[in-house]
Amino acid sequence: MSGTDKLMLRFLRELNSDKVQEAFSSLDVLLDHLESKNDPEPFEIHLVDSAYQALEKIKMLESVMKQQVVQSNELKGSRLQRLYDKAPTSIGSSIFD
Repeated sequence: MSGTDKLMLRFLRELNSDKVQEAFSSLDVLLDHLESKNDPEPFEIHLVDSAYQALEKIKMLESVMKQQVVQSNELKGSRLQRLYDKAPTSIGSSIFD
């Protein structure tokens, strides 16, 4: 696993940690509160819009990182499989034939 893959995996783990999930939960409560207001202030409308944009970008980032980590793991598996495919089935078979 490359250094970049390790850092992405670390970020993904931290993104799904309890503390971060609590923060997203708090943001969700705030958004619900702001969306239920009858006459929101202009900054509140801007806040809701910005929060949804940020959440969408985080989801997109998470998706790209997950794809890369999975693809990287698949490539490593393919390389390992090619090594196994090239190796003789029995190490001693060529000696005794």
